[in-house]
Amino acid sequence: MNSTQKRFLIICFLTGSFLLSLAWANFSHTSALTNQNITLVTANIADQKFKDTFAMVREAEAAGADSAQIKDFVDRLNLALNLTDETEATTILDQIKAEASQLRDTASLRSFYNKIFVFAMVPVAALIVTVVVHYGLKWRQSKVEQIMNMRIREKSGVENV
Repeated sequence: MNSTQKRFLIICFLTGSFLLSLAWANFSHTSALTNQNITLVTANIADQKFKDTFAMVREAEAAGADSAQIKDFVDRLNLALNLTDETEATTILDQIKAEASQLRDTASLRSFYNKIFVFAMVPVAALIVTVVVHYGLKWRQSKVEQIMNMRIREKSGVENV
């Protein structure tokens, strides 16, 4: 081998080593980014689950759920936020979401029945008030007519002075 060929092999070896080290660094960086992206995606999924669960609790509250039940949900939401184990937090969030959904439906149904009852009672109450006022006025009018129809009579057996 002459010196030109040796130089060529050394340059090829150094260039290959350099390119291999760049590829390895890029692969390690990509792998680290992939792991970081997976962590971020998992965190975004957990964050989205928390937002969905919180929205469900707010809907249950707006539907008229008891404040004690809402307080229990909020305490459990805080517990899920403070947990470092993501699977346990996700399990708690799923439970809260299911219970809040059921509570929202129950409170909404109860509120619906209360509205129906109120709307049904308004005509009944109006009818009762109308009947009471009508017969009250009739009674008063009969008393007035009774007084107006009285005749003045002379008492018998009274001596004139």
